[in-house]
Amino acid sequence: KVDRVLPSVFLNYDLNFAANFSAGAPNNRNLGALTELGISTNAGVFTSSAVGRNLIKSGTNGEAASWVRLNTTFTRDYPESNRTLRLGDSTTRGSLLGRNAYFGGIQYGTNFALTPGFISQPLLTISGLSSAPSTVELYINNVLRQTTNVPTGPFTLTDLPTFNGTGDARLIVRDLLGRETVVTQSFFSNSQLLAADLADWSVEAGALRQGLGVSNASYGAGFVSGTYKQGLTSEVTAEGRAELTRELQTLGLGAIAALPGQMLGRAAFMSSRSALKGAGIQWLIGADYNQTVVNANLQIQGASTNFRQLGLDAFTLPTRLQIAGNVSYFIDSKSNISAGFAVADRFDTARVSTLTLGYNQRIFDRGNLRVFAARSIADVASNIVGISLSLPVGDKVITSAGIENSNRQTNSYVSANGSALENGSLGWRLLASQQANTSRAEGGLSYASQYGLLSSDVSKSGDQTALRLGISGGLLAADGRLFASERLNESFAVVEVPGYPGLNVLLGNRVLAKTDAKGVAVLPGLAPFQSNSIQLDTRDLPISAEIDNLVQSAVPASRSGVKLVFASRLGRAALLNIMFDDGEAAPAGATLTFDTTDQEFFVARRGQAYVTGLETTNQVVLKWKNQQCTLVVLVPLLVKDDIARVGPLLCKGVQR
Repeated sequence: KVDRVLPSVFLNYDLNFAANFSAGAPNNRNLGALTELGISTNAGVFTSSAVGRNLIKSGTNGEAASWVRLNTTFTRDYPESNRTLRLGDSTTRGSLLGRNAYFGGIQYGTNFALTPGFISQPLLTISGLSSAPSTVELYINNVLRQTTNVPTGPFTLTDLPTFNGTGDARLIVRDLLGRETVVTQSFFSNSQLLAADLADWSVEAGALRQGLGVSNASYGAGFVSGTYKQGLTSEVTAEGRAELTRELQTLGLGAIAALPGQMLGRAAFMSSRSALKGAGIQWLIGADYNQTVVNANLQIQGASTNFRQLGLDAFTLPTRLQIAGNVSYFIDSKSNISAGFAVADRFDTARVSTLTLGYNQRIFDRGNLRVFAARSIADVASNIVGISLSLPVGDKVITSAGIENSNRQTNSYVSANGSALENGSLGWRLLASQQANTSRAEGGLSYASQYGLLSSDVSKSGDQTALRLGISGGLLAADGRLFASERLNESFAVVEVPGYPGLNVLLGNRVLAKTDAKGVAVLPGLAPFQSNSIQLDTRDLPISAEIDNLVQSAVPASRSGVKLVFASRLGRAALLNIMFDDGEAAPAGATLTFDTTDQEFFVARRGQAYVTGLETTNQVVLKWKNQQCTLVVLVPLLVKDDIARVGPLLCKGVQR
């Protein structure tokens, strides 16, 4: 169940300052920005993004400062039915032949991501027979994946892990007498296939977007489009697509199917009719073969000169014929060789053909050596050969080097970088290269914190020097407060631990934030529609801390926030030593309560009681056999983690 949304307003920002210095030429300086405003409520999420260019400038750049709106969208998800509604700017759903097109309008369709763990592809099922109650071990490609107990008689395993690709499943059925029966079955599964009787669809209507990033609101022809995919069987998925405007109509059909030889095949055909060009067609055929040792794929696509579809303007010709294929052979777990080719034959340009060869070798567990060669033929032929080496040093530093020769020109580089993997850490990078007989040197620093990312880069090539400074982060208005945070690209939580400032808050086992002076922190990066484990770092808690639960789960909606309160009791702890009128220690089992709360503590042996939640001056009531007395407890000031020892305290009027 999705948690209730915390109404929020957030602003993500990226600011980038660039300066270029050249000997004997004017210096150029510029400031650019990317922003995103979001409003999140139980009704849905509204977002609007924009780009700012030339906000400050000097030198030869004469462009005027400008702000351009990018996308403005309202999104409402329906997790109970796996549907999503979008109003505003979006992109059409892709298909085997249909391309994604930017538009403004309405979109409604299935969204299986709203139910994490939902399996849309066909599931592997394996059957067998047991002569007595037995234990079944499932091995996938010789790796044990599951152990199950089955009763006597025929059985079918359906609740199996999801696999993608081909391989062999082996069942070992072991009965009570230790007898074994082995069942072997080949399997084929692919995420592009839909489970039988499952449908995946989307419909869109609106106006095509033009000049995205150039103009604020330029929209063209109105249109309606729809894509529908249906799992006919566990091995065949069919799809259909239609697009309609006043000047253009397209209709396409396609299918993805498991083929003999454990291959995945796909084919599609689309026809169009436009007022300007008349009738046209586009087609596609392809196949994939994925085994443990060999992976290969081939795809051929072609179109007539008159073919048109959404997102393709009237003056851009389609590609006449394009062929692409590659094959990889895994020599062992550490090395493989690969080869690929591609041919693109357009109506309005020369044919381009490429051929690539590569060899990869893993070294020192995490390092990688790559040798490659490529040949490209267009108007003229060009060749390139090279070798590169990537080698991690420790857990945070990666070094790499490479050299290549392209058309008798040698280029080389060597680099090292250390990533800022957690908040409060410093990242860096260094690079030196030689390109076209020109030396180039680059360096950069970055600092990650829970309030955003700071970065700086400087490069020098010949007589030119470039400097780049950046800052990115987010601002969040929620729960009556304004917070600074990292960019809020995903879901988030406002975590409150009253009375505990400076406390680390973890998502899983990663520290993402620290509570402020009021014990509140913003935790970004939560996965939507699934349980996120949020916990407090016990190493930061004083020994007297009283928090009911150190771990809570949050299930936020997409790009929305939730509020988590870790209930805590403030105050200090003390070990009280209590005496009765007769001079003996108070008996074990007597109870202590504050005069202002119902919290109860018990007296242990030797009249000692460990009490928490104390102020400097306190009144505590001791009860024993329907009798009671009031004790005044004065707690001395001590360091944070010390426990005060108070007493002896005399309880008057209570008989043993």
